[in-house]
Amino acid sequence: MSIDRLLAYLDIEDPSEFIYFEVMADLIEADEDIDQEAVFALFSGADMDTVNVLFENWFEETLDGLPPDSNEIYGLLHQIKMFLTGLSANAAEESDFRRLADEFCRFRNWYSRDSHVELLPEKGGDALHQCLRDAITTARIEKLGGETYRYNYEDALDYPLDSYTMSFAELIAAEGEDEEDDMSTVDGERHDH
Repeated sequence: MSIDRLLAYLDIEDPSEFIYFEVMADLIEADEDIDQEAVFALFSGADMDTVNVLFENWFEETLDGLPPDSNEIYGLLHQIKMFLTGLSANAAEESDFRRLADEFCRFRNWYSRDSHVELLPEKGGDALHQCLRDAITTARIEKLGGETYRYNYEDALDYPLDSYTMSFAELIAAEGEDEEDDMSTVDGERHDH
């Protein structure tokens, strides 16, 4: 998908209009193949402070959608969030935008296609196998009274995080955010509010 087709798919006319949560969600969760060059062009023309906020909001919404007892995948998604927000917060040169586009595309392909989650029906029956995106959607439906499952994320935990060197200011900001997260964590387990 080229940048022109991507903009049309996202229902915006220019990368500067990449300012809405729904547009970020559509970009991440799309079934369509999206060319890395199109993502590079999108991010290069967007306001990176806004992109950073959109990443933060999308990940928080996604993390909130996880079912209970999802600590390992929660931790991995939180690390990916820190990684992508760190890259987007510091994107200034072409090489930065290329790295962000590369990492973003790798994440989106894993999240919406390559990750494998096993869903075991609580009432018995055959297991379902879904990508992480679809498993989180199923968990949300479950909260609304849908069929209940046990989620096995073991095969989805193999996401390789590249090393990313954070500046001292980023480390301080991340530490402050982790302290806030710790307030909703007891004995290493996540508790929904």
